[in-house]
Amino acid sequence: MLSYYVAMPFYVLIFVLLATVFVDVDVGSSKFGNHWYFRPLQWFTRHRGILHSLVVGLLLSLILGSVSLWAGFGFFVGYVSHLFLDCLTVSGVRLFWPLKFKVRGFVKSGGIIEQVVFVLILILIALYFVGRTLAYW
Repeated sequence: MLSYYVAMPFYVLIFVLLATVFVDVDVGSSKFGNHWYFRPLQWFTRHRGILHSLVVGLLLSLILGSVSLWAGFGFFVGYVSHLFLDCLTVSGVRLFWPLKFKVRGFVKSGGIIEQVVFVLILILIALYFVGRTLAYW
C-alpha cells in the first residue's frame, strides 16, 4: 500500500549496497577496503572503530542527502543494517561512539550461526520479492 504513495527510485538499492560494504573500508582485507586509495584512511582508523558508529553513518548520510534525499536514505539504511548485524557478533561495535560502550551479541564471526543467519535473511528477502512479484501480477 505504501508503494502507491512513495515510488522509490531504483538507484536507492545501489546506495544501500554501497553503504553495507563501505562500513568495512577500515580493514585492508575487505573486498571494498583493499584498494590503495583507502590506505590513508586505514592508517588513522581501526576495524570496528569510528566507522562502525551511528555518528559517522548519520553524517555521511546527511552529506549524501544534501545531494539526493533518496541517496542519503539508501546509504543510511545500508549503513545501519551493517551496524545492526555487527552488533550481533561477539566482538560487537561501539555503536554510540565516542562513548566506550560496546553493543555485543552472541554470534561468532565466521561461525555456523553467522552462516545460518545469513541464509535465513537471504530466504526472507527472496520470499519478499517473490510475494511482491506475485502480488503485482
